Amino acid sequence: MQTGQVAFEKNVFLFIFSAGGGIALGTILSLMIMAFRQFLVRSSANVISSQTLIYLLTPFCIYFLAEKVGVSGIIAVVTAGLVHNSETTRSRFSSPRQMHLGMQLVNFSNAVLNSFVFVVLGLSLERIIFDQRHNISNSLRWLIIGGLVYFLLLIVRYVYARFFIVDCTNRTAVLFALGGVHGTVTLAMTFSILNNGISQVLFNEIILIETVVIILSMLMSTVIFKILLPVDVDELNKATQLKILRNELVIVGIQHVKTMKLSDKVREIVIYDLRDQVQKNTLNAFFNQWRSVTTDKTTLTSIQSVEQRRALMQAFDAERKFLYDLAKNHMVNSEYIYDLFSEILLSESLVLDPQNQVI
Repeated sequence: MQTGQVAFEKNVFLFIFSAGGGIALGTILSLMIMAFRQFLVRSSANVISSQTLIYLLTPFCIYFLAEKVGVSGIIAVVTAGLVHNSETTRSRFSSPRQMHLGMQLVNFSNAVLNSFVFVVLGLSLERIIFDQRHNISNSLRWLIIGGLVYFLLLIVRYVYARFFIVDCTNRTAVLFALGGVHGTVTLAMTFSILNNGISQVLFNEIILIETVVIILSMLMSTVIFKILLPVDVDELNKATQLKILRNELVIVGIQHVKTMKLSDKVREIVIYDLRDQVQKNTLNAFFNQWRSVTTDKTTLTSIQSVEQRRALMQAFDAERKFLYDLAKNHMVNSEYIYDLFSEILLSESLVLDPQNQVI
């Protein structure tokens, strides 16, 4: 009969087997998949859509295979992620379109899944509190254990940072220990053991403990960082500075276009596109442009389309030169320059890239 109580020795053995097996299996599978993907990207059979599909399916395949074997799927996926992170740094230019698409998908997935974790946590808490409100109020064991787990996490992270991070200073170790919202991966692991002989009561208590860890990590870092860390003036002013710089570089681009020999129609369209970089076009101007494109498919001749493309390229080149001069004279924070430079390059890709061309 299952009671939800497991002997300590057996529990430790299962933990070591599950965690160690997850690390080993995740490493082996990720190396095999990485080798296959690197072989594929260097072959004539490489297709971006296929590579992207393999990339997206990899964590799911590793997770389900690890769970089938009987080891931790979560740890296997985390281990595989570390392996693939190293792969990314040494293969980013082998297929730039594929790399850029992959990074955007990862960023999007991270934002969605990180939010989804807290949605699941909130729904679970609502059910647990509603069903077991009397047990929760009568026994605060879950609160005490959650506090102890968080304290142990701080110690482990502090020791790791103190001896294994390059800086190795006490301040860095403290900041590292407090940084980040702990528990999201553990929460996923908690849900993965629901069908492994754990009683519903014990599972609910684990969820409560995990909630305490997450909330403490959020509150402690928010309060203590406010005390320990100086105000980042650059970060506070970043949005304002970027807006000012973006306006200035667009003015430079528009002025350059006005000096070019262009037809009036092309000049109007190009200036409209450049003003769009700073959202200066009114809603009325947008609808006028939209109506022109929608109702008149021959708005520009083929020669004028080439003229438009070249005008935009020269305008973007003038904008880049403006940023380069600022960077060379150390007049602006380099991070601002990189942000704006990358925006210009992305805009250029919409003009030049045959697969993403909007003109």
